[in-house]
Amino acid sequence: MGGSCSHLCDSVVLPSTIAFNQIQTSSTLPSTPSPTRSIENCIVLWLFDDPSRKFDNDKEQLRRSVYGLQIFFNADTCIDYIRDVKDERVFLITSVTYQSIVNFYHLLSLEKIYIFDPSSSPDRRHSLHSNTFSNMTDLCTQVQQDINLYEHDQICWSTISNSSNEMTKADLSFVFIQIFHEIMARLKFDGNAKTIFIDFCRLHYSGRQLGLVEEFAKHYRPDTALDWLRRPCFISRILNRVKRTREIDVLYKLGFFTKQLNTQLLHLHEENKSFLQTLSVVFRGKTMLNDAFDSLLKNHSSGLLSFGNLLSTTVNKETSMEFIRLRLTLHPDRLAVLFQIHLNHLIFDEEHPYALMANHDLKNGEIYFAAASVFRIESVKQIVTNELMIWCVKLHLINTNNTQLVRILTPFRTSEQHDNPLSCLGKLLMEMGEYRRVEQFFLEILNDTSILSQPRRLVRAHNGLGANYAHQEDYTAALMHFEQALRISLTHLPSDHVDLTLIYKSIGDCCLSQKNYSRALDNYERAIKLLEANKQSSKLYMLEELQTLLHDTKTFIMMVFSDKSRTLP
Repeated sequence: MGGSCSHLCDSVVLPSTIAFNQIQTSSTLPSTPSPTRSIENCIVLWLFDDPSRKFDNDKEQLRRSVYGLQIFFNADTCIDYIRDVKDERVFLITSVTYQSIVNFYHLLSLEKIYIFDPSSSPDRRHSLHSNTFSNMTDLCTQVQQDINLYEHDQICWSTISNSSNEMTKADLSFVFIQIFHEIMARLKFDGNAKTIFIDFCRLHYSGRQLGLVEEFAKHYRPDTALDWLRRPCFISRILNRVKRTREIDVLYKLGFFTKQLNTQLLHLHEENKSFLQTLSVVFRGKTMLNDAFDSLLKNHSSGLLSFGNLLSTTVNKETSMEFIRLRLTLHPDRLAVLFQIHLNHLIFDEEHPYALMANHDLKNGEIYFAAASVFRIESVKQIVTNELMIWCVKLHLINTNNTQLVRILTPFRTSEQHDNPLSCLGKLLMEMGEYRRVEQFFLEILNDTSILSQPRRLVRAHNGLGANYAHQEDYTAALMHFEQALRISLTHLPSDHVDLTLIYKSIGDCCLSQKNYSRALDNYERAIKLLEANKQSSKLYMLEELQTLLHDTKTFIMMVFSDKSRTLP
C-alpha cells in the first residue's frame, strides 16, 4: 500500500479540474436537515422505563443544554441504537432501575451512565458514585463537565515511522493531515464564508448552543478566533470531530476560521515573543487504549508526530497530570500518556505558528500550536510516580523544511494537489480505506438542491462516487454513477469534447472488470478517438494507457471466442 497521489487509484478517475473552493459553497438551505448526521463527538440519550412519567420540563431543560438529545422508551431499542453508533460517544441518562442498566456497560460506544431520579435519597446517590441525580440542573452541569473532559482527550493526531518504506494507513493519515493543511492554506475565502458556516450550524443546533451560534454570527471577528476556540461550545466540538473523521465538506466550511486562527497565532507570537523565549518545555496529558498506544506511539522513537487540530498545552505539568487523573477515574483501563514538548526558539515556522495565550502568567501559561504542527518523537519511556504509571513521550518541534518531513511529503506534492486538490484528498482517503467519508462527501453535494442547476458539479459528484465504488470493486454501483455523469455531461458538452475522455475510460474500466469486453472495447475506442482528435489536450498522457487497455481487451475477446470455438461440436 502507498505511494504518491499521482499514482494512487490509477484505474479510477476522480472529478477532473474541480476547484476546491467550489465544495458546497451555496448558502441555499435544504428544506429539512439530515436527521442522521451528527456534527459533534458526543450524543446524549435518555431512556425512560415508564412513558407515563413525563418529565416535560426536565426534558426541555436538558434539550436546551446538550447537543442532539434523543429519547427512548424501550431498553432494547436503545441498546440497538448504541450498538450502531460508529463515530460518536454516548452519554446515557436513565430513569430505569439500577439493576437494569448493567445490560449497557458492555457497549463500546458508551462513555458514561447517569441515573435521573427526583425521588432518590442522598445515601443512594453516594452509593452509585454520585451518578444519580435528583435535580436536572445538577445533572446538566455534570454532563457538560464530562463532555468537556472527553473533548479535551480527543486530540486528533497521527505518527509516521522513520523506517517506513511502504505506506500504512497510519502513515497515510499523517500525510493527509499535512496535505490537507497545505491545500487549505492556499485557499482564499470570501466574505460569505462565515454566513455559510453559520447557516450550516443553524440546521443542527437548538437551545443554548443555537444561542451561541447567534452570538458568533453577531460578534465574531478574526482577532477573536482563539477566544472562540477556547470556549467549550460548537466551534471546538465541530472541529474536534471533523478533523478526526475527515469530513471534508464541514472542514471546508470552517476553512475561513482556521486561516484566521493561524493569523491570530502569528500576531500573538510576536506580542509575547519575549515571554516565549523563557520557556523550554510544555505539557499535554492524554489517555489511550493499549492497542492504540502500541500501534501509534510505543515503537515510534525517531519518527514524526503531527496534531491535526490546534493543540493546547500548559506550562504547568500538574495541570496535565490532574487531567489524566480525572480521565483515569472514569476509564481505569486506559494508559496515562504525558506529552512533553520541548521548544527550540530558533525554530519557528509561519505556516505552523505557536503562541502564548495573552494575559497568562508563565506559571500557568497556555501555549497553542497551530494545526498540522510536526514534532520529532525523541523518546517514549514509562515512568512511575507516587500514584501513577505514566508513559512520557518527549517531543521536539520541527519546521516544514526538515529533511525527514520533506522526504515523506515530496511524492504527494504533485501538480494534482494544486490543479485538482479534491481529487488528491479523495485518493488519499480511499487508499486509507475511508470509503464512507468519500461517499458521504459526494452524497452531501448531491443532496444540495442548488446543484440541480449546476451540471458540472453534478458530474463531479457522480464521478467521485463512481471512483469510490470502483475502488471498492463495486463495479455495478460505480458504472451507474459514471453513466449518470456521461448523460449529464452530454447536456452541456458536445459529443466530441475531450473532457468526456475520462468518463469513457472509467466506464470502460468498470466493464472490463465485469468481463463485459465488447462494451469495454467500445468505450476505450471512444476515449482514444477523442484524444486523437485533440492533440493539444492536457489529457494526452492517457493515450498510451488507453491503447494498452484496448489491446488487452481485444486479447480477452479473442480468448473468449477461442474458448467457445473449442466447445463447439
